[in-house]
Amino acid sequence: MKLTLEARAGSLQPYLLLVPALSILVGFLLFPLIWNIYISMHNVSLTTILGEWKYVGFKNFSNLLSDPDFHMSLQVSLLFVGGSVALQFFVGMVLAVVLNQQIWGSNAFRALFIIPWTVSAVITGFSFKFIFSDSFGVLNYGLEQMGLNPVAWLSDPGVVVWTLVIANMWHGAPFTVIFLTAGLFSISPVVYEAARIDGATKIKSFFYITLPLLKPFIIINLILITMWSVNFFDLILVMTNGGPLFSSTTSSLYMYRQAFEFGLLSKGAAAGFLLIGMNLVLAYSYIRLFRRRERTVEIRQM
Repeated sequence: MKLTLEARAGSLQPYLLLVPALSILVGFLLFPLIWNIYISMHNVSLTTILGEWKYVGFKNFSNLLSDPDFHMSLQVSLLFVGGSVALQFFVGMVLAVVLNQQIWGSNAFRALFIIPWTVSAVITGFSFKFIFSDSFGVLNYGLEQMGLNPVAWLSDPGVVVWTLVIANMWHGAPFTVIFLTAGLFSISPVVYEAARIDGATKIKSFFYITLPLLKPFIIINLILITMWSVNFFDLILVMTNGGPLFSSTTSSLYMYRQAFEFGLLSKGAAAGFLLIGMNLVLAYSYIRLFRRRERTVEIRQM
């Protein structure tokens, strides 16, 4: 009987060890999600938060989908997220591969490239606002000294999104460098040595060895930087506050302004729930895309 109780206690031990982590997960992720859905189904604002919350069903979602400002924010998010992810991944991949070569000072450069990622996005926003300012920006001053016309980096609706993309790339690319560097370290040098003996060039080794073996790291990295770019708003809030004329208001900034500037908590909660859906769709799309490419390669090899 004693052995049976000890055996049961031993079988339950792994689950008991998971209780603290699961409690944190439920408390900080699952409960806020359920609470956000609950608020989005009611009419809650800063003026009615202490009163009775009227149930409105999906009215907040229908109002959100019929709001032209929200449609505009989706278009801005598409440009901002697409540009940010493309630049962050490309620059991060190039730097990771270059620094993976046995060159002098590579470890020191890796340490330096981590700094932008550790800096707060708010500080990054103020720094790039000073650089790209239309009137007293360092960049426009340099252009004028070279005899070129200054650019309205933060006040031209056609330019401002790409200015934010550059700032976000500087802030986020170091994460890609770190993440892909870890993946490159996991590849044995013996594989490259065997390829070199077989006559493979560095370019062929990159496309036929490095990229296939880095695929799990690439998928996770793309999912993370895409989700962070979709939810990113503090740098945009500092640099442009969504202007001019909502031309830099992403969906995440739209959600923030609806909830905390305009006091429409239910509408902000509905926008937040749609952002969660966007994140899930993008993550699923990445996984399906890579799996489809993998199957295509297998069929060609057969």
